[in-house]
Order: sequence, then structure tokens, then C-alpha cells
Amino acid sequence: MFKIMCMESTICQAIEEHHLLWLRYRGERRIVEPHIYGEDSHGRELLSAYQIAGGSRSGQPVGWKLFDMEKIEDVEVLSRRFPEPEPAYNAGDKTFSKVYACL
Repeated sequence: MFKIMCMESTICQAIEEHHLLWLRYRGERRIVEPHIYGEDSHGRELLSAYQIAGGSRSGQPVGWKLFDMEKIEDVEVLSRRFPEPEPAYNAGDKTFSKVYACL
């Protein structure tokens, strides 16, 4: 596992231990499998996660999502774990110029 000093220890811990996260993002409650937490080339902190339940402005409540950390209103690590990365997981995602934690 790739690991760098982490600014959001809750999210990094969830990634390391494969725990689901409960998020409130743009007013919508969601449950996600966190896969990558880091920064893009503009310095924006992002979370790449596979959403398994909850709301979505796009109308797609299940699937891959890229969350802007500034828009996450609340986060909680759930006790439930996910066993492995989702299909189509890309550990080398070029969206991220800096990675704090990934599966």
C-alpha cells in the first residue's frame, strides 16, 4: 500500500483498513468505498470512491465518483468493511498528482 503523510486521517484510515465511509456531500448522504485520497495538479484535495448507496445530484446513486474535499460536509467511518477494490479501480489514476492514501 502506498502511504504518505495524511491531512485527513479519518479518510486515510478508512482506505488503509477498507472501511466504508458515510459522507454528506452537497447535501446528499452517501455510502462509499474509498479508494484514493490526494490532490490534483491544481492543489484540490479529492477522494476517488465507489458509491454503493445514497443520493446523487447526477441521478446515478451507484458507481465511481470523484469528491471535492471542500464540498464534503461530514464524514464518518463505518464499521462495515469492503473486501477488495472495485473492478475498474485504477491505482495509477492520472487525476492525482499527489496521493496521500490508496488501496
